[in-house]
Formats: sequence, structure tokens, C-alpha cells
Amino acid sequence: MKASHTLITLCCLLFAFPLLAQSPASLAELLERKNKTTHQCVTAVFSPEEIEILRAHFGRNTEVPVVDMRIGDSDVYGVENQTETMGKLNKANPASFTPINGSPIVAPNFEGAGASTPSGDKTYVVDNNNNLYELILATGVYTLLGAIAGIPVGESITGLEFNPVDGLLYALSTDAVQTTLLLIGIVALTATVIGITGMVLGIALAATLTGQFFALDIDSDNIFSISLITGLAILVGAIGFDANFGQGMALSVIAGVILLAAFNNAVFDSELRIVDITTGLTTLIGIIIVGTLAQMAWISNPDTSLSVNENLNKLFNIYPNPAADSFYVQADDRIESVSIFDMHGRRVMYQPVDALNSEVDISYLASGQYLCSAVVNGKAGMYKIIKQ
Repeated sequence: MKASHTLITLCCLLFAFPLLAQSPASLAELLERKNKTTHQCVTAVFSPEEIEILRAHFGRNTEVPVVDMRIGDSDVYGVENQTETMGKLNKANPASFTPINGSPIVAPNFEGAGASTPSGDKTYVVDNNNNLYELILATGVYTLLGAIAGIPVGESITGLEFNPVDGLLYALSTDAVQTTLLLIGIVALTATVIGITGMVLGIALAATLTGQFFALDIDSDNIFSISLITGLAILVGAIGFDANFGQGMALSVIAGVILLAAFNNAVFDSELRIVDITTGLTTLIGIIIVGTLAQMAWISNPDTSLSVNENLNKLFNIYPNPAADSFYVQADDRIESVSIFDMHGRRVMYQPVDALNSEVDISYLASGQYLCSAVVNGKAGMYKIIKQ
């Protein structure tokens, strides 16, 4: 547990901000406040002037090298809470952000979580008061559906994700003492408690293509796997940095990896990262919106080229199947990459292709069933394969 854990409430901040304006805080006081763990938006904890002081102190105003995002031709959508703007990050570089529309959820309230279906045809957002909104990604138009009933008293929803397997919507709620896994009834606006996770401050939720769920606890800075039966969180491992304030995780549908829009408290900046679900460790892709203090409350990375009834397997063919040491992938359009996942949703192979066909070596894999995903001309397809 982090040494200076606390939950900063909005009501306290409303009284505190006028005092801060009259008596500017010192850098030491700002650093002390920064190190108190909270799921609040960073702008709910610091005034604009204080943010500029901290940004000047850390001096991270230039871009860092961007690791290959490996998400194909798909946009990363989300809300930037500091400017209260819904938009999308550049496909190849998170340093660039394209605004789509202003969020109707404004200070002192803020967006706490959001999730899209794999095709992006449905997106839902929850604010800090547990109100549910439907969102159209292409236009940024929000529709208030109402308050969700059944959430444990004193808890706010901080993570939201669809299960790609059955289409059900799950959520994390927390009071910064305990975190609960919920099943959300969208039409009825109800939350059904599945169980207490054992995490203190679960902040983000994401699922693999095979429906295995993972969560980030910013109290311990660890990734946990989540049981959809009991809600219990099982430790995977440390993320490798000091996370604080809002964080957002989502499945990259085309790439089959979990992305994390992180606020790295050690450098006081927002970053896009990839989560290794076998170790918990995250890999930096790049800074989100360089030169500003971005605060992404949630992200989604759907494949909007898909429709509900589209057969993903039409994009490419594989043969032979079952296969012993290797199989071939063939398509009419350019194959960008091939990935193989085990039945727990862990990626066990990634191979750039850039051709119409390719041989895939699986000699090192144990016998059993796997999922083969290929990105063909910016679209994703998937087959179940059997390794003999």
C-alpha cells in the first residue's frame, strides 16, 4: 500500500480552492499533495496555476520516442478530462489528439469510466456520480440515460468494460478502501454486485479477446486478473511506475492487446502504454498530447469497420488446421501482422508480415487450442487453430 493513501473528496476541494488562490502553495506542498493516491481527475486536485508549477518542475514538455503502437488502422477514442473534450488519439502517435465534441460532464463533476463494444457501435460513459450516458463515438454526442442503482453506498464507478465473448458490461466501483466488481444492466440502469475484489483502489478494467478480465489498482500499482464468477482479484504483477489520478484501460480489438492510458505520477504526465497480462509490466508507447497535461479518464480502441453480423474469418484463410509445426496465412489484401493468443487471452506470438501470404512457425507451442488473429488492410480477423 502506498504510504500516503487518501481519497480527496470534491466537497473539500470546493472549499480549499479559494484558500489556495489567496495563499499559493509551495512546491514542497504541491509535491506532497501529488503523492496522495486518488482516483480524482488531476484538475480536481490542483488549480491550473499549480499544474503549471508542477509541469515546470518536471520539465517534460518534449516528445519521447514512440514504440510501434501495433493497433492497425483503428482510432483510440477517449475523453480528456482537463479540457472536458471527447476525441481520439492519433493511430500511430498518442502525442496528437483530435477533438470531436465537448463533454457535457463538467467541473466539479468528471467522467470516471467508459467502454465501447468491439465494433464501437455502442459506447457508454459513467460520471463520478454514477450517471450512465450513451455516447456516439463518431460525433461525440452524449445521451443521459440516468443514475445506476445498486452500487454499494459511497462507491463510484472507476472502470467499465464489455466482455467480447457475451457482450455483457462489467464495472469496478470503489470508495478508495475497497473495490467491487459489478454487472451493469444498461436498460434497467442497475448494478448487480458480483463480489469484493480485494483491491483497495481499482481504477481501470479491460478484457482480452477471449473474455479474461484485468484491472489496475493504483494503491498498489499492480495488475490483477479478475474472476467474473466471484469478483476476486488475483495478483499478476507490478506495472513498473507510480500511477495516480485517473487511468483508463481498454482492449485494442485489432491488435488483441490491452492498452493503458496512464497518468505517471513520477514524471507528472500522461502516457499510453501496453499491458503485459502475463507479468503486469507495462511498456511505454509515448506521451499523450505532448506539451499539455492531458488526463484521459477512459479509452476505447474498437474496430469500427466491423458490424455486428460480420464474419471476422472472411478476411483471410489458414491452412492446414490442425497444424503440427507451422501453418500458412493467405489473404486477397495485404496482411499487416499475425498474432497468436492462448485460450487465456495471452499473446504468445506476434509477426509482422506486409505480404499476401506468410508461413507461421508454431513448433515451439504446446499442443492445444489457440486463436490466430491477423490484421488485413487495417481490419482484424480471427480463427481458432489447433496445434498438434
